Formats: sequence, structure tokens, C-alpha cells
Amino acid sequence: MTPEMIKLSRQNAEKSGYKNIDFRLGEIEHIPVADKSVDAVISNCVINLSLDKQQVFNDIYRVLKSGGRISISDIVATAELPEHIKNNLASISGCIAGAEHAENIKIMLQNAGFKNIQLIPKDSSKDIIKSWVPGMEEFVASFIIEAQK
Repeated sequence: MTPEMIKLSRQNAEKSGYKNIDFRLGEIEHIPVADKSVDAVISNCVINLSLDKQQVFNDIYRVLKSGGRISISDIVATAELPEHIKNNLASISGCIAGAEHAENIKIMLQNAGFKNIQLIPKDSSKDIIKSWVPGMEEFVASFIIEAQK
């Protein structure tokens, strides 16, 4: 996130009356919060931009309290991505090229220590992907990823 995005997020939370939410500028691989201090981590199309997804899941696990949970919306690979997609700058910045295969995500979550792992494709996934990048819906899908510490 940029400082401007943090500011806007804080303003929106204040307008909505949310008192138990915090936004911090940082890297998803190294979340700027103390160990075992967070009840829930949510994310929307951020993890697929990381080059070290295992570190992301490890750090999320680190900051969660016992019984804490994640709820992530992200783009997940459902088929092998061709090299021309993986190396395309528009596909990288468009959250397509960095998509990890669903089975690999499950393994990374397990390796981090998560339990009750669910990877659920969104019903509207094909429409979401078509609206971003037509033709990519055969390679990726929009998923909800949930798990518990």
C-alpha cells in the first residue's frame, strides 16, 4: 500500500465507525505488528504480487493469536501458466502472472502451520477474470482462501 492508500483506508474506516481496525504501511512478507497480536488478517489480491508467498503465510501465522484466522481474496492458478503470461509485465501488475496453483497454496499454508484450510473459487470468478483480462479465465480464478491458526 502507498501512504495515500493508508490515509484513504483510515478515513473510510472512520466514516464507517470502525474502531477495531488498523492500517499500517509495510510489506506483506514482513508485517509491521507484534507476534501473536492479531485476531484476523484479510487481504484482497496482494499475495499473488509477492515473490515469496511462503514467507507471506509464515509471517501472517506469526502475527495471529491462537485461534486467529485469515480470509483472503486472491487470484489463484487453476492451470499451468504459459511462459508468455508469466513474463508479461501487464500480467504481472494485473495480478495474473503471480498466481500460485491452488494445491501449492494449500501446501504453503500447511507448512506455515495453518489448519482448517479452505480454498473456494468464487461463483463469479469467470466474469471477474474476463472483465480484467479476457482469455485468462482458463488459467486463473478468483478464490476465497480461509484458514485458522
